[in-house]
Amino acid sequence: MLEGRDGVVWMDHVRNCAPCHLPNVDGTMDPSLAIVRAGLRCMLCGSTDQAAHMLVCDRCSRGWHMSCLTPPIDVVPTGRWVCPRCTSEGR
Repeated sequence: MLEGRDGVVWMDHVRNCAPCHLPNVDGTMDPSLAIVRAGLRCMLCGSTDQAAHMLVCDRCSRGWHMSCLTPPIDVVPTGRWVCPRCTSEGR
């Protein structure tokens, strides 16, 4: 589901969508709208529970519970988030 700044909502499958090439379009996504895919396991504890408290790495797409990270994260970070694994590998 896509919503324009004018409030018009368009529903279509992601296969039918293409990136917008207009120069004045904000391509960032509101993290509160992100949905963790069903069955995604935390890389640290292995649990699929608490999807609402899981971060998904913007590089590798792996899941990480905010409470499993060292130090734990209490608030969903704004913008892109890169997991400790990708950060240490220099990806």
